[in-house]
Amino acid sequence: MSTENLKKELEALLLITDWSPTKSDLREIARQIKSLKGTASRADIEKIVYDVVGSFERETMEGVDNADLTTLLLMATKTTSK
Repeated sequence: MSTENLKKELEALLLITDWSPTKSDLREIARQIKSLKGTASRADIEKIVYDVVGSFERETMEGVDNADLTTLLLMATKTTSK
């Protein structure tokens, strides 16, 4: 899985509108997500992204669906396998 695809999935999941992660940042995000072993919540993912890249701009919405978390976890696993 490419880091670019992971970036797009993170943007979709967290509604990120402006950020500039490096490939190294994205690999670290993927590694940390993978270490959660499938128990990640949206808040967990958001904290990981913030801890790795610092602040980022995002849209805020009430009642956002968390169904994409499984896809993101799978992508993170595949990204760190390289």
